[in-house]
Amino acid sequence: MYVFMIVLLSSITYGQENLRMFVRENKVPCQGVAPMECLQVKYDNDKDWQFFYNHIDGFNFEQGNRYEIMVTRTKRQGVVPADASLYEYKLKSIISKTAVKEEKGIYNTKMILTQLNGKKINNGKAFITINKEAGTISGKNGCNNFNVKYIKLAAKNQIKTDAPFGTLMACDEKSMKLEHEFSDAIKDKKFKIVKKKNKVQFKNLQNKTILEFAIPTQNELWSYIGKNNWKLIMLENVGQDYGRAFIKFDTTKKQVNGNTGCNNFGGTYESKADRVVFNNVRTTAMACIGEEANKTEQKIVSYLNNKDLRFDVADQTLNFYLNDKLVMMFGITK
Repeated sequence: MYVFMIVLLSSITYGQENLRMFVRENKVPCQGVAPMECLQVKYDNDKDWQFFYNHIDGFNFEQGNRYEIMVTRTKRQGVVPADASLYEYKLKSIISKTAVKEEKGIYNTKMILTQLNGKKINNGKAFITINKEAGTISGKNGCNNFNVKYIKLAAKNQIKTDAPFGTLMACDEKSMKLEHEFSDAIKDKKFKIVKKKNKVQFKNLQNKTILEFAIPTQNELWSYIGKNNWKLIMLENVGQDYGRAFIKFDTTKKQVNGNTGCNNFGGTYESKADRVVFNNVRTTAMACIGEEANKTEQKIVSYLNNKDLRFDVADQTLNFYLNDKLVMMFGITK
């Protein structure tokens, strides 16, 4: 009884518990502080995968591997910011790590809407990812994030969708119009899915194309990154105005330049899949005014010099990750 009371008191005092968690082999688009990619997890004997918006300290997720892990979950003390989790997670042990062969084709791949009811769409504001195992289609419908369940029909490559559900944010008139048209097009419908090279078509049973998506190539992705200017909007989960801090890519010369909010920087970069490595990054030597400006510059330069940096593009943000933690987020600026 005495031992039990000490264990119980310790658990209450520190707000800690050990949890067994399963981590799926791929990430999916989700909405955190801004559009990003999330791990998919299950606890113990849960049937359904769920988005995991947090960071697990000490856990280095590698795409293409399914994990069974033990984590320690600790309740945060004091006042927790509104956009932060109530808990912190720390890896205790990896029970198993199993390589999962990814099925090529349309699954677990971000696809950008290019055609809707015969009309061309080129604003990049609507995209989907099909999760075969969960039987869901998720993404962004023009304004809001959404999720819709589907079932396979008897005929090959045919599905039936349910009604979509998602966030309820208000956007500009054009985005809201796209959202309504997209939602109506995908709601409670039977589709035949046809893939032609990097195009994926959702046809009705009369063989008319209702929705068409494009799977971006690496060249297309970097072309999008290169043509835009990217302003720092979040650093280590703190979203604020970081002044002049920005990053810009010259994809032809494989060069990068920008500003830390204090000094200019420049260098070169290499990329492969979702990894990016910056080389020969040098900054000017102007003294930064204030402790915060110095800290911001040190963090940015440190991440740019880290060789394990991963990136993705979600809607209109360019996100950089380290050990599966979102460390820098840049938004498109004119």
